[in-house]
Amino acid sequence: MDRNEKLKRYLLDTGRLAQDQVARAEDYALTMNLSLDESIAFLQLMDYSALGKSWEEIYGIPYQPLLESPCSHEAKQAIPLSLAERLMVFPIGFDSTSQSFLVAMDDPTDETKTGHLARVLPSHIKLKLLVASRPEIMEAIGINYKGKKYAPKIEVQLPEEFTISIPKKDKNVEPALQVRGKKKAVVLEPDLDRYRAIRGLLKAEGVEITAWVQTPKELSREKKIQSSDMILVNGEKYRPGGPWTKEVSLGAQSPIVSFYYPRAMLLGQEHPYGAVSEALISLVAFIIKKALKKEPQRLEETIARVRYCKLLSLKLGLTPAQVDAVVLAAWLSGSHIGDILARSIDTPYALGEIISSGDQTFGPSKRIEAQVLSLVNKYLEIKKVQPEALKDIDGIRTNLGKRGDRGPTRQLLESFLHVIRDEGLLRGIGEEKRSILIIGEGFNLSSDVVLCLQSDGFKVSLLTHPSEAMEKIAPSPPDAVLCKISTTQMAGVQLCAMLRNHSEFSQIPFFFLAPSDSQSLATECLRAGADDFITEPFEPDLLVLKLSRAISARAQRHPKKGIEGSLEDMSAMDIIQSVATGDKNVKITLESNGQRGNIFIRDGQIIHAEAGVLIGQEAFFHLMSFQSGEFKVVSCSSFPQQTIHASTMSLLMEGARLLDEASARGEV
Repeated sequence: MDRNEKLKRYLLDTGRLAQDQVARAEDYALTMNLSLDESIAFLQLMDYSALGKSWEEIYGIPYQPLLESPCSHEAKQAIPLSLAERLMVFPIGFDSTSQSFLVAMDDPTDETKTGHLARVLPSHIKLKLLVASRPEIMEAIGINYKGKKYAPKIEVQLPEEFTISIPKKDKNVEPALQVRGKKKAVVLEPDLDRYRAIRGLLKAEGVEITAWVQTPKELSREKKIQSSDMILVNGEKYRPGGPWTKEVSLGAQSPIVSFYYPRAMLLGQEHPYGAVSEALISLVAFIIKKALKKEPQRLEETIARVRYCKLLSLKLGLTPAQVDAVVLAAWLSGSHIGDILARSIDTPYALGEIISSGDQTFGPSKRIEAQVLSLVNKYLEIKKVQPEALKDIDGIRTNLGKRGDRGPTRQLLESFLHVIRDEGLLRGIGEEKRSILIIGEGFNLSSDVVLCLQSDGFKVSLLTHPSEAMEKIAPSPPDAVLCKISTTQMAGVQLCAMLRNHSEFSQIPFFFLAPSDSQSLATECLRAGADDFITEPFEPDLLVLKLSRAISARAQRHPKKGIEGSLEDMSAMDIIQSVATGDKNVKITLESNGQRGNIFIRDGQIIHAEAGVLIGQEAFFHLMSFQSGEFKVVSCSSFPQQTIHASTMSLLMEGARLLDEASARGEV
């Protein structure tokens, strides 16, 4: 049990703090990368003395106040500032009574720290440990080592009729966000939507995310750990002290902090609209995706609805709040869990009005947000029941324009057709085909592994016997093969060897799935050219991860050609909107009047831009200004270091604003 958990249990068991107070302190501690006692002191739930006495009872080691008496020069020489801060200790000085050197620690049971102290002190000096809260030790270090002034609290008894007159505030002045210093964090979170929710909440609390990684191996390679104040880890996926820690070699002093659920840490503060709205949308997306995991068709339809609604809203130039309203309504439409969330979430968007009006009728009395949702819903319905009617732009225009009592306005319809044209041009770029051929008896569309693969975006085909495989593979090669094998069914080994000896199919990743008692077959399968040999029972999510990595590695060795075109036919803004909304992995190269630059998009998030000597957001906004020239969009699986951390929506909005200003000045 770590010290935070010990303190939490003690405070609740003794009734020193109420449950809601502890929960509030825990939330703030997680957000600001503080220990629980730091958070409690900062929120003024307990003072240093009360915290110190609590630690005294927890550890059974004496507590002594640290701020009232300065430590001696000799004590500071024995334990210099760097050591005091690193070990979180404070040297009180020599005690003549016990003939000991007194040192206060936040965790006197930490043998690593106590051993270090014993080594740095002269051998003839006896070490005696006291306990104190971490915030009191930090305050004592600031006063005694750094010259910070000590201001003791003074209790003042005021007359009964004493009043204070508060001057009126200027209504136009926004309240400043109060944060306890700027913090930098690296986040380990495998799920993109959950990361976006966490990012929005942390940004609102003044925490800057310097890097986002999805696996422990990526974390160990991340260079920005060295300059970070903390490493935030999804504790549900990667348990504290679990096997994943063996994969990580950080070489840094940054503490690892686990989180288990995104939760707003408002604490009465005013938060930027963009950060909170992004967190809300990402959290809703995370919940809807998890709820529809076993309904891949409905999930795919929901994701398409969200993508089209967002692209159309941006194309129409709606305000950020209007775009957010449409996107939220799109996520919440068409599912039972969405209906529940729509009724439960209190937002300023009037979501119920947008969703209930998001049928397939139009009219001037309808809000533009509802009209966007209506048009997208109409398109998806026609595509589902009569796809041949939407085979070209003219067919889409005719069918969308004539249905219902009232059709969409010309501007709305033509803007949507523009979105469809852009999507058609960029279709396939940045998307791994991710088709899987599963071979073996016992698999069907309701099998756990099939559902898991489909929910993760794989197109799954099933075969009973390996002898049928070549006939299936030849006309349309899959991105990977998963073959069931046993001691009585060995035909899969011959199939694997056959593919490895075929020039066209030799690079297809091949995985074997075998019963637990078939480990003896592993050598034979790997010799035949298999990429992996997995025994049952297995974790479906782990299998999906392995297949995804194998496909990505193959894509990196054999990159797709990509799409090229003129910026006069498709603007940089349109390209980025289409690619980012589809959560693709691409590199966009723009060239205009001898200037050239690249924009890197990973999982729909703009992470880096470069143009000459410019990098990051400065380069991105410069490239957005290109009005003529050429573009090229290619799939990308290897990315440079992240230099852009703002949300894609905010970047596009700011880019559009800068373009409008430049146009007004006659510069474009």
